[in-house]
Amino acid sequence: MKNNSFSVRSLLSVMMAFLLLLVLFDACKKSDDPVAVPVDKTKLKARLDSANAGYALAVEGTQVGQFEAGSKAVFKTAIDAATTVYNNANATQSDANNAYTNLGQAGILFLSKQVQQIAPQNLVLYLKMDGDTKDASGKGLDGTLKAGSPLWGAGTPTLTKDRYGVDNKAYHFFKGGNIEVPYNTVLNPSKEITVSVWARMDSNSVAGNNYILGLNRWNGYKLNIQQANYAFFTVKTTTGIIDHDNADPKLDLNKWYLITVTYKAGSMNFYLNGTLTKNWPNVTGDPVAVKSTINLAIGQDLPTSLYQNNEKDDADGNNFNGPWGGYFRGDLDELRIYNVALSDTQVKSLYTAEKP
Repeated sequence: MKNNSFSVRSLLSVMMAFLLLLVLFDACKKSDDPVAVPVDKTKLKARLDSANAGYALAVEGTQVGQFEAGSKAVFKTAIDAATTVYNNANATQSDANNAYTNLGQAGILFLSKQVQQIAPQNLVLYLKMDGDTKDASGKGLDGTLKAGSPLWGAGTPTLTKDRYGVDNKAYHFFKGGNIEVPYNTVLNPSKEITVSVWARMDSNSVAGNNYILGLNRWNGYKLNIQQANYAFFTVKTTTGIIDHDNADPKLDLNKWYLITVTYKAGSMNFYLNGTLTKNWPNVTGDPVAVKSTINLAIGQDLPTSLYQNNEKDDADGNNFNGPWGGYFRGDLDELRIYNVALSDTQVKSLYTAEKP
């Protein structure tokens, strides 16, 4: 019995030792294996839900609040890419984080394609030129058709087709014919300004004096096309006369463009068809006030009544050298002046809403 008892105890001891070795071996094996870390996709899911909801509600078109044509497809591609990562069981935390960031950037880009409302209180002049020269800004600054200076041939603006080919929805300017708008302080913003107009040139002059508009020329501000067919803007500020031109592309003859220029201290921007084409950052000063007796001229650099054939052009507006001036040769439509420097997105919205 004694020997049997010893044998049983010995067997149990061996078995316990074996089991202990198994446990230790298993523990060592588990500690050596890589530990699976759960991937947190909570933020990605929330952003996907928001993106899908926004995508479903978005409508493409040219009206305020709608989105540019083709922008939804681009956004959907980004949504699909993020969805693939979300549904991938093998995606890492880095994958999820990158998908979250990329979708956010795509959302910002998508929102930039939305047609924006530009605050009506910032619109100080709006000549639609839809059969007349009335001001649609609400400021009551209706224009009057005027014959040009005899220096240019005394032409008068006539109604013509607009960029859509619709009759009597734009004005043709030639031989100095112009639209004169009565002076008002709102036309002379003291801090920032935007001028935007649809224009189609028939021809340009060697001197580059193809004037779209002028408020006392370089004593106030003016927009013209210089001889190389670039838009050219001048504004007199508290630090001097600032004048710069646009960059490529040049303006082709007989082609409609939306020309937009913005100015504020530190920045003059040129846009063609809603796209920023040139920025001049080293500009200083605020726009100065001009004499209240000088009206805004559209299609000529000055009101016809102020032209004098002399060699003097006084800053106080007493004398004007006619030969230094000029007039527009072609068609104009949808002219706007704002008392703020519109943003890139706002300028793009103007073009998106009105492009042919």
